[in-house]
Amino acid sequence: MAAVAGYSVTFYLTNYNEIHYGDSASYDMPDEPYTLAIVECGLCVATALLSVIVYAGKTSKKVLFALSMYFGVVSVAFGVFALLRASSLGLLGSDNSVCSDASLSGCPTTRYESINGDIAFLSPDGGDCQFWFWGPDMKARYSGPQACNGYGESNGACGPLIENYMDWTKASSYGWRDDPSDIASASQGNIATIDKIHNMKYLFNLQSAIGNVSIPGAYTYSKQPSISSCWYWGCSELCHPHRFRVNRWWLVSSVSMFAVHFLCTVISIVKWRQSGSDDASNYVKVKSAVSEPVEDLDDAESFVVPEIGRRKRRLVQFQNPNRLQF
Repeated sequence: MAAVAGYSVTFYLTNYNEIHYGDSASYDMPDEPYTLAIVECGLCVATALLSVIVYAGKTSKKVLFALSMYFGVVSVAFGVFALLRASSLGLLGSDNSVCSDASLSGCPTTRYESINGDIAFLSPDGGDCQFWFWGPDMKARYSGPQACNGYGESNGACGPLIENYMDWTKASSYGWRDDPSDIASASQGNIATIDKIHNMKYLFNLQSAIGNVSIPGAYTYSKQPSISSCWYWGCSELCHPHRFRVNRWWLVSSVSMFAVHFLCTVISIVKWRQSGSDDASNYVKVKSAVSEPVEDLDDAESFVVPEIGRRKRRLVQFQNPNRLQF
């Protein structure tokens, strides 16, 4: 129940699949860590209910065997979830996981740190979390107009471009968002309908407008990138503080639930091996029930039947054929 309460708190504080928009087609990945947490929470509820039901009554050998099988399967599931979480967070495995991939398909924050060092601060101008999406330099917005590698320096579009579409502290930069130009028009008092746009689709189209002169061919995308998993897994401690901590908590929960269910598996197997067969236990119960009256023989021998005097017998025909009267 403590695990269920812990998961419930994180569910209440964390939005699910927050950069998905309706049924619109995109390359966005689902909120995998949150989905795993929901499954884990359901398994914890099932374990709690099963424990209450089983241990409320008498556990036979068959019940203990089924219980040990259940705990074994669930412990394997939690172990797989824990390994998946650790590998996706870049704590295990190769550099091709979600948070440790520094290639063109990797997270922007991971690519930035591979070039410029650790992300260390958020101010001024967004600090290290607002930077140019493309390589090879990936300069931060506080660097000035040269942050955009020559794009937008003359008309001052560099800073707003990074601020609106390349702020990696916001979930909207990784998927669907309200159109910033529509928001700006509405804030100026103009009548505007705020449409939804996909940020990665916008950046994919923007790179063709910039031209390969400013973006080397090795850093341009041949198809719309998909980086929503970078937000969901919270790959940067400074840029994604809430998701970073929640995913670490879910990892600790997965490891803890694996340990608990593995321990329960061992205990159930030991109890199953120590218990006799169901037929033998039933024989013992029947034998004890039959032997109970026999055990009372000693008490029966000490019991004395009270005298109730002579009783008159009823005359029966043919036993006194002459009907003599005495």
